[in-house]
Amino acid sequence: MFEYINNCKAILKTIINEESQNIEKAAGIMAETLKRDGLIHVSGGHCQFYAMEAFYRAGGLVPINPLLPHLFATGPRTQFASDHIYEIEGVGTKIFDDQHVNQHDCIVLASIAGRTIPTIDIAIAAKKKGLKVIALQSLEFSKRTTPKHSSGQFLNDIADVVVDLHIPYGDAVLDIEGVDEKCCPASSVVGFSVLQSLVTQAICSLGKEGITPKVWVSSNLDKGDAINKEHIKSMKGRVSCL
Repeated sequence: MFEYINNCKAILKTIINEESQNIEKAAGIMAETLKRDGLIHVSGGHCQFYAMEAFYRAGGLVPINPLLPHLFATGPRTQFASDHIYEIEGVGTKIFDDQHVNQHDCIVLASIAGRTIPTIDIAIAAKKKGLKVIALQSLEFSKRTTPKHSSGQFLNDIADVVVDLHIPYGDAVLDIEGVDEKCCPASSVVGFSVLQSLVTQAICSLGKEGITPKVWVSSNLDKGDAINKEHIKSMKGRVSCL
């Protein structure tokens, strides 16, 4: 147990030492989006778990639009369909084109290997609409693979800012005696930490300028439901899943 935690801590320490400037750049893009009343779109990573991590979380930003199409639903009955969708070009473009997007928006895209086909589709479509693209990706992982998309591009080839997650090739970090392959993936713990650090830095940057961004409140607070209800009203018609 502690060996796994220590591995994650070591990766996060590397990110603190080597990716701080990129995190600040990415958070700056997000803050600028919020100042212009834009949306931060989020997509990618483990059947959209990164998008779910960023959306409607206590203390998280309200103007976040998670790209959560039913095509990426998870579970035993849908995993085969999800895997199949990940191999089809054009699906990501259609998903993005169905969103409410304007030129002041930005998008955060997660792909550990940087080659997920719908994520590349979305990145290309977003750039065509003039959005800044922030990538969460492991460059070490990508360098040991080949592109899947017909464009021949990895996510970092398209993005305006790349935050390298420093996840090792294959994601898993532990060699266990009696187990043929490495186990215990680090990408969720590390990636979610980086994603939330972007949100935190964006909020701090706005606060220093005297701007108070809309933030979700825990529904377990007595005042939470009333506050969140007003936030939901303000985002209806903009955030696709509200």
